[in-house]
Amino acid sequence: MSHKEVYNCIVIDDEFLARKLLEEYISKIPQLNLIKSYSDPIDAIELLSAGQIDIMYIDIQMTEISGIDFIKRLPIASRPLTIFVTAYPQYAVDCFEIDAIEYLVKPTSFLRFFKATHKAIDIINTKRKALLWENNKTQNTKDYIIVKSDRKLIKLYYKDIYFIEGALEYVTFQKKDEKVTTLYSLKKLEEELPQNQFIRIHKSYIVSIDKISEIDGNQVKVGQWNIHVSKNLRPKLLDKFSYQYKES
Repeated sequence: MSHKEVYNCIVIDDEFLARKLLEEYISKIPQLNLIKSYSDPIDAIELLSAGQIDIMYIDIQMTEISGIDFIKRLPIASRPLTIFVTAYPQYAVDCFEIDAIEYLVKPTSFLRFFKATHKAIDIINTKRKALLWENNKTQNTKDYIIVKSDRKLIKLYYKDIYFIEGALEYVTFQKKDEKVTTLYSLKKLEEELPQNQFIRIHKSYIVSIDKISEIDGNQVKVGQWNIHVSKNLRPKLLDKFSYQYKES
């Protein structure tokens, strides 16, 4: 992967000093971008649901809910790669049963943290390469997606989609003069749609790159609509948009 690749992460631990130590470790790894630290797991749900977190460092024993129970209650689509950091070694089996990739026992050295983090990065890179290969394989042969809406199966051609808006467990495909709403994960759509045609610009929006007419600060104009661009995703949008400009 490019040396510019960045991996978004969060920390969840109800102990202040534990959070600060993890924040310090994260600051020493250039590829990591700490989005936020939480003392209460419940406060992290909204951010996780946006599907933009790659790695989560989480404690087990916390006041409101255990880290294990918290992850079990998260929709699979909202679960980033999970590294447990805890003072309780006896829960390792339980954690690996919910697909944790590492289990670090406090006090954790930076070396152990570094190794666990790069294990996560390797897994993410492998998945991204596989997804890119699959997209490249299919993007020239498939130009549509089929969704279920109002008990009907609807074929939506990529060229007709202006943007896709996510709300909870539903997404709405916006065409020029029509909307189609269906039960779908925006994160799953982001993975399935061809990356050379669509881009995630906000926790709630995926847009068609060809339909973008202008970028003005933190707004993009897509057809007749103006859509907000999140701060974290704006650099990627500018890179993709500028690349298309150079290629045209």
